[in-house]
Amino acid sequence: MMSQEYQIEKLKAAVTLYLVDGQERVGVMFLSPFSMHQSGAQTLTELLREDDPFVPFVADNAGFLLINKAQISHLRYEPIASDTPAFGTPIEVTVTFTNSRQLSGTVLLEVPEGKARLQDFMNSNTAYFSLDCGDAFYLVNPAVIIEIAPKRSSL
Repeated sequence: MMSQEYQIEKLKAAVTLYLVDGQERVGVMFLSPFSMHQSGAQTLTELLREDDPFVPFVADNAGFLLINKAQISHLRYEPIASDTPAFGTPIEVTVTFTNSRQLSGTVLLEVPEGKARLQDFMNSNTAYFSLDCGDAFYLVNPAVIIEIAPKRSSL
């Protein structure tokens, strides 16, 4: 039996998961109070970008689950300051997922100067990225995007 004195208390992050098969799960994911990449707590983006394929999740209606990150098309969350990119070129896009769901919002293109094109961002970004939809914030899994289109005014 593991001693509780060696356990690190986790922070809870309320999320809605949208799975590639169209199902939704409402519940809580768990973050470390210490980030390996910045000062402060771990962010959802950092958690989803880790190598481990499964993450713990407590669903409101099903209890404890392990969720395969590759099966999450996107998730809705309440961001804190460290969750969203601090710099980048904003561009309005519409994302279409393999399950035909669509999201429209603003993505910050975190790319080197001179490479501020949506194509450059998507081709260099294989990990979850933030999408600000105005009334909600999402993390998007680029592996399950069929297409992403800039709005005409963003071209």
